[in-house]
Amino acid sequence: MEGNLLLNSYQALCLSIFLFLSFLLYQPINESTWILVITFAGAATLFDERPIVLPSSDNLSLVTPLLFTAGVLYGVFPIFLINICMVAFLIMINPKKWVSHAFNGIQYSLSGYIGFFFFNLIYNPKMDSLIANLPAFISYAISFFISNVLFLSIYLCLRSKKSIVNFLKIFLERKAVLIYFTMMALGLIMAVVVREEGILGIILFCLIMWTLGVSYRSYYQMFDHFRSLSEKDELTKLFNHRYFQENLDTTIKNEEKGALLLIDLDHFKVFNDTFGHPEGDKLLRELAGILTDSIPSSGIACRYGGEEFAIILPGEDTNSAIQIAEEIRRSVSEHPFKGREHMPQKKVTVSIGISTFPDMGHSREQLIMLADQALYKTKYSSRNRVQLYTSVIDELKGNYQFDSAEEEEVIQTLKTFLMIINSKDRYTYGHTERIMEYSERLARKIGLSKTEVKNIRYGALLHDIGKVEVPTEVLNKTSKLTNSEWETIKMHVIWGEQMVQSIKELKDCLPMIRHHHERYDGKGYPDQLSSESIPLAARILTIADCFDAMTTNRPYQKAISPAEAIDEIIRCSGTQFDPQIVQPFIEVISELKPELQLLYKKEA
Repeated sequence: MEGNLLLNSYQALCLSIFLFLSFLLYQPINESTWILVITFAGAATLFDERPIVLPSSDNLSLVTPLLFTAGVLYGVFPIFLINICMVAFLIMINPKKWVSHAFNGIQYSLSGYIGFFFFNLIYNPKMDSLIANLPAFISYAISFFISNVLFLSIYLCLRSKKSIVNFLKIFLERKAVLIYFTMMALGLIMAVVVREEGILGIILFCLIMWTLGVSYRSYYQMFDHFRSLSEKDELTKLFNHRYFQENLDTTIKNEEKGALLLIDLDHFKVFNDTFGHPEGDKLLRELAGILTDSIPSSGIACRYGGEEFAIILPGEDTNSAIQIAEEIRRSVSEHPFKGREHMPQKKVTVSIGISTFPDMGHSREQLIMLADQALYKTKYSSRNRVQLYTSVIDELKGNYQFDSAEEEEVIQTLKTFLMIINSKDRYTYGHTERIMEYSERLARKIGLSKTEVKNIRYGALLHDIGKVEVPTEVLNKTSKLTNSEWETIKMHVIWGEQMVQSIKELKDCLPMIRHHHERYDGKGYPDQLSSESIPLAARILTIADCFDAMTTNRPYQKAISPAEAIDEIIRCSGTQFDPQIVQPFIEVISELKPELQLLYKKEA
């Protein structure tokens, strides 16, 4: 109610000023002047309804130049009359918009009054040429523009309850300013023509400009068609990857906040293999329609590639982004897609990863990477789920008290390093999360204290941070490593220790970072420690790390089943792994993976 009251008060104030100035400026109008007023008002109405369309999708309206011409030639009061008539014509054409038409007419009149106030301060009546009075024309153009922008910005601010700065940025963009002053240049030309030819000049000039506008509209439609082809995905009719990249940059630049959703269609390969690619294409088109219907009007739905989609949500915060994502997930899950009964969950589902700005990042690359990591996490864990990106580094900062700003900066640096690792080796993100869970559960299982469990949690987070120094081509190499490459890989434990050792609050994590590749028989690296000389926390990380490595697809090896991995751990008990923690670890994995419980009970 407060916003409506302010808006109504503002409109009432503008109307009051308009009526006062109309009374102040009133002068008798003869028949010939009324004919001019009606002619100008008719032309202004025509160009308000049918502006010249530019390739940039902007409109070049000649209303402002027409008002300028009328004011220069016939005085300020006719501007008020022209606006009144124009508003009347527009309301007859579209009665539903009478409020906006009326306010536009008022603000045009008030801006025109302010413009001509400054115009008359500089105008030299002794100089007969309008061109010679160019400084007066420039002062009018600038003052009219500034007042017009302020009137509209205040109105839109009160109506939408958004910051006035948002609208000022839009109106003061270079493109908008250029369009405005182009119109004013046309106004000066129009004034010269009408001064020489009278009403015939108005009709002739407007006819030429209207014909040009109609012709240019045809060219624009052709231009728009080709632009649409370059921006739209042919199959789904959503925006394509190129448009997504450009628009995300623009959204981050122009909006105070926003969100990015990355959406992946679960088990799409299964659907394609079962029903064929034509049916798969039909499924993608149906999904695109659901996405379009499920997002706000300000949202931008794009096909990111293959069965992946991206949605940009300008102005949305974390909570609203999650709600929108959940609505999309639910709508897809409940939609009666053809053949859904043959899918793994008897329905078609999507997994969604979310990142937001400015909370999580300020660049396009950061937001895409974080949303991608969140998407990867949900696809690995269960699918058909919405996952907001979360950083365990931020949790770490919440659980530890750091003594100096320098240590806080180092923590932020570690966060950046982890992001770099995740971008170099996608496996690392899910791997770290899983090792944290396995290690934390094992530490509790064998009765470690809360402090020790917490340290193990963050040691697991940081254990591979030294990989930031390993070249990407070595991390992701699919063939056998050379001796030199293997020595480089082995150095990541030392590099990781060096990166973290300057933070005294994380000193308990250092042994885990350095020694998680030691073996119980002393054949590991970097120090060839054996048995009890290897820190217990590092031994816990070792068994969790190896189990996850065996059960996850890597560039250089295919995953084996959890049961096969447990068999391998049992086989290596006492050589690679601490035999005292093998059995508790099997219990932990059996609790996490119910399909192993019968096997474990049978062996027990």
